[in-house]
Amino acid sequence: MNPRSWFTSAVGRKNAEATTGILLLVFLVEHMVGNLFLLHTDPAPYLWYTATLGHSILVRILEIALFALFIGHIVIGYKIRYHHQQILKQKSHLRAPKNLFTRYVSYTGLAILLFMVVHLWRFFVPNRITMVDSIDLYAEAQAAFSSVWYTAFYVIAMAMLSFHLVHGIRNAVVSFKRIPKRWIPRLRKASVYVAVIVPAVLSYTVLHILVRSLIK
Repeated sequence: MNPRSWFTSAVGRKNAEATTGILLLVFLVEHMVGNLFLLHTDPAPYLWYTATLGHSILVRILEIALFALFIGHIVIGYKIRYHHQQILKQKSHLRAPKNLFTRYVSYTGLAILLFMVVHLWRFFVPNRITMVDSIDLYAEAQAAFSSVWYTAFYVIAMAMLSFHLVHGIRNAVVSFKRIPKRWIPRLRKASVYVAVIVPAVLSYTVLHILVRSLIK
């Protein structure tokens, strides 16, 4: 497929959205695994993890690619929903999808975007942009998630993420035409588990920190 068609054709945009979404999911799984180090009362494992990532040139390059993927996913997703709304206006006999995951995917996407802005400002900017040498990311995470309000905000965002992923992964499976059709039902079913488990583990991590801080 011509790369230009990823933005000019409906099929191309769906493939681009699916591809960027899957790549972002890979990052999300890596982030989930890294956050599990926060469950340790000893900060050394998590500090080793963050220091290893922070001093890697390859990781810095991947961070730029990650931001590009995120922006691309938003822009492509907006174009798809915009064109879909235009079709619905022109063809009034067509109805909006009954599937709640599909109907509210734009709203869950906006909720995730809001969360990303707040979360990046809280952790990424001091560590990567302003380069505060004395920052202790383990201590910062423990302090942030010792707050009931910030933890609640995080858990609600993870619920929105799960909602978004159910739609995204299930549709990505269908978008890739080279996947054998006999695999699709099983992959769509497995996608629901992935969409629930990853945000659930992330939520468990921060709730564990909150409870640990409250019983001290």
